[in-house]
Amino acid sequence: MRPLPDIRAEQLFEEGALALAALWDEDAGMVRLAEHPEYHDPRGTLAYAHVLLRGGDAARAERAITAVLAMQETREHDAHFGNFRWLLEDHSVADLNGVEFMLDELIALLHEHPESLSESTVDAMRRSIALGLAEIDRLDVHPSYTNIALSDIANSVLGGELLGDARCVERGERRLDEWLAFTAASGAPHEFNSATYTAVDIARLAAIVEHTQDRGIALKARIAEERLWLHVAAHFHPGLAQLAGAHSRSYFDSWSGAGGYLKLLLWRLLGDGALRCETPYAPHSREEGHIGLALGSFHCPPHGARLLREKQYPFETRETPDAAHGLDITSYLTESYALGTASRTYAVGEPPEQWPGFDSLHLYVKHDRAPGYGALYVRYVIDDKAPGQPGDAHGAADHWDEGRHVAVQDRNRAIVAYGLMPRIRPAHSCKLSIRLLGVSSDDEVWVADRRIGAWPAPVAAGEPVVLTFGDAYLALIALRPTDMGSDAPIELSRSGDTLTLDIYNYKGPPKSFWEHRSQAGPFFKANVRNAFALEVAERSEYPDMAVFRRHIGAARLTDTTDAGQCRRIEYASGGGSVALTYGLRDMRLIERRHDGAIYAPPAARFGAAGGGGGQFLQTSAGSLDLGRARLVSTPAPKWLFADDDAREYIVINPLSGELQLRLSTPDSDIACDAFGFGRIALDEVARTLYVDATGEPPAVKIVRGDGLSIIVNGIEASGGR
Repeated sequence: MRPLPDIRAEQLFEEGALALAALWDEDAGMVRLAEHPEYHDPRGTLAYAHVLLRGGDAARAERAITAVLAMQETREHDAHFGNFRWLLEDHSVADLNGVEFMLDELIALLHEHPESLSESTVDAMRRSIALGLAEIDRLDVHPSYTNIALSDIANSVLGGELLGDARCVERGERRLDEWLAFTAASGAPHEFNSATYTAVDIARLAAIVEHTQDRGIALKARIAEERLWLHVAAHFHPGLAQLAGAHSRSYFDSWSGAGGYLKLLLWRLLGDGALRCETPYAPHSREEGHIGLALGSFHCPPHGARLLREKQYPFETRETPDAAHGLDITSYLTESYALGTASRTYAVGEPPEQWPGFDSLHLYVKHDRAPGYGALYVRYVIDDKAPGQPGDAHGAADHWDEGRHVAVQDRNRAIVAYGLMPRIRPAHSCKLSIRLLGVSSDDEVWVADRRIGAWPAPVAAGEPVVLTFGDAYLALIALRPTDMGSDAPIELSRSGDTLTLDIYNYKGPPKSFWEHRSQAGPFFKANVRNAFALEVAERSEYPDMAVFRRHIGAARLTDTTDAGQCRRIEYASGGGSVALTYGLRDMRLIERRHDGAIYAPPAARFGAAGGGGGQFLQTSAGSLDLGRARLVSTPAPKWLFADDDAREYIVINPLSGELQLRLSTPDSDIACDAFGFGRIALDEVARTLYVDATGEPPAVKIVRGDGLSIIVNGIEASGGR
């Protein structure tokens, strides 16, 4: 039994072991759900099996494993033969991801404890894994469902190797190649910037790196894991200990800043206690997976860890998770805030299915009082649903988005426009709700020239709502919404430290809207209008609130719609502007402009705006400059990382197609005529060139670079050239 990797892993394991022991049900031989103890959780039960085996209690561990194996669907005629029920109390397979999560744990148990389990239990686990892998093959989930696609890959590779099933391993590698190509075609992982699932993604790839017997597969997984770590680092604000928006899969930890799975992984790496602080904005932490995170070995690259620990501000990230459907994301980080948007609504699969748990726009601001930050998030809400309403064992008490949006952001300015989704059932309210968490009693709140102290306060379309918000100034300007009834209001309300700006399309008795039943047919002309502009600023940028209010008062906000139902919104202030054009009939994003210029999003580009520190660019261009580095290569997807301060330069080819390339820095020139999948890392401080590649090592030439040594696939190359 291998030791735990480090002291924080030991702490996580101890915390997880204590929590699971308290939930153990001896009669059922399973662990209960913490929030719903009347239900039994197979994932927690398998995690507890790790604890029991490490503690020498193999008999109880085998009881736990056997109880979970009994939850597998073993009737050959069942539609999901080989899958697992999500909870013991479920009558049948409903959550199709059960097989991925159970196999992940079963395979890990066989890797960790092959000698501690009886032969009969090992045989039963192997039979279960074989049934599960066949179901995974049948499901063959779309690569846009990132965490499940990567779970499929990890289980296929590692499960296939355990069973000696070469076909499964080959399928896993093929799926990994497909996922790498799918992701490279856009830029960022499709399931982008999730406070829960990005950690799942990293864990799955890290498991492949650690356990696969195939060096080529391990390298592919390690490079994919590196890209995910850089994705996290690009959006993480170390001063706030928060993941800047937008977020693709947003449970309450994303919009409230509460603890969660990714934060727990980051704490394991960074040790920053702020990542585990309680918050008043959520009912409890969403920390989970302590045992898996304690046992895992992860491979965050040093340049990624540097960006996670510190940044030069302002720091801007622009990435494209879904180029085919026009979805890109922007995060803008300063000392005091982190603003992020997604260009359009998150959707998965082909044809894409819209998923409601996302953040279209999100803002964190620094506070000088606990918990050290405030947050703003946006939801289109039907029937005045509020966050924190009780969920059941199959769903958390979250706050789903029930609309469709498009957005534009440039630095500290943004426009977000929403429309309805098709709806048949009656509704008594339809509104866009902008919620601010952590607005203190000392924060000034103004509507136009009126300071607000009584709630709710009416707001007219076009009137700016301006407030101090922690260490930032913030302005929100609602545009005139479509009124689907009569006298739909715009209201500013307050409850404790939560301030809400509600922009209604309808408020009244329950009513069905024939024109929006399918958003087609004889009555439909266009979707509703519901939009706002936002500007945020550091307090240090303006002498006082009055000056910021005058700045916002001088801003220009225009809103026009042409005969073809194309709507154009432009917001301009202080010499900068953003503009958004979209189709009201289909919520199609037509055009965005930054300071008058048409915006074309990159595959990925992030770094400090001033050019210092680590800079990253992902592109298919043949020639690119980043910092003091120049890369000339075959036009195809590639990544370039440059840190002039650290004198570190990295080129990655994420695909199997060969690139002719030449990397030039002030002190070195590196060339290769045919570089396939792999990584070239130049460390000019250590005077070392690292080359990692699948297959035969490529002929990498040092054209210029006195004293550089070469290490190829971990082995020092003779001659240094």
